[in-house]
Amino acid sequence: MKKNSLRNTGLVVALGSILFSGPMFAQNAPESQDQPSSTATPHHHDRAYRHKMAKQMHEKMQRLMDKQDEELKKLANEMNKAPKDQKLDKAVELLNTLVNQRIQMHEEMKSMHRHMMNLKEHHE
Repeated sequence: MKKNSLRNTGLVVALGSILFSGPMFAQNAPESQDQPSSTATPHHHDRAYRHKMAKQMHEKMQRLMDKQDEELKKLANEMNKAPKDQKLDKAVELLNTLVNQRIQMHEEMKSMHRHMMNLKEHHE
């Protein structure tokens, strides 16, 4: 239950970063209405490109979470099946993996955020 909560929190944060960056991209929309219709096409392509990039980042994040979940399931299973004299070592291994995965997920989210901000700057 807690693992699903952490996974869902990661998804919410990642998607929130993408969704909240959307209004920043849309700030230029009123200007495009004043321009001739020939310039509306590049704006549409910019939005489509940003959407494509956001989708790719989401899929990458989902693959990472799935991989991490499988690793945690394996370690938890090993811990549960371990003899009593090895349980503590297995629990420590599981805990260290959780910490490292959390750090990795934060780095991925920071990278996604930087990438989205770079897209925003290049399309303004």
